[in-house]
Amino acid sequence: MTKIYGTWREFMIEQLAEEEDMSGYLSAIMEEYQTHGNASVIQIALESIVEAKGGIAEVAKKFDIDIDVLSDVLTSTEAPRINTLRTVLNALGCRLSIASLDDINIDITADVAIGIANPTLKIDEQHISTEN
Repeated sequence: MTKIYGTWREFMIEQLAEEEDMSGYLSAIMEEYQTHGNASVIQIALESIVEAKGGIAEVAKKFDIDIDVLSDVLTSTEAPRINTLRTVLNALGCRLSIASLDDINIDITADVAIGIANPTLKIDEQHISTEN
């Protein structure tokens, strides 16, 4: 069955609704941050995941997080503090972990970077579609 998406963001939000895809996406984002030091990728990733989980109010209510804390994390231009990031990640069912730089050998492909299991993507000038 083919589904046509209007935008890349619509496609990504639907994919991030799945726990496994969300976890893979966050792992790729953290690798990106580790490699390039761009803190804004963390904030953008968290925004996308919170949207996929129903929005700020829904996530704050469901996981008993102060809505102002969650909103501040998602709208800040600075990297979240480690304890705030931990709180948000825990609410999303994830955790931070540490790995030796010597042990990391990641080949990030398009599939891993957006956390998609294996759909076939078709992208034209106006739409994204998948075939499973």
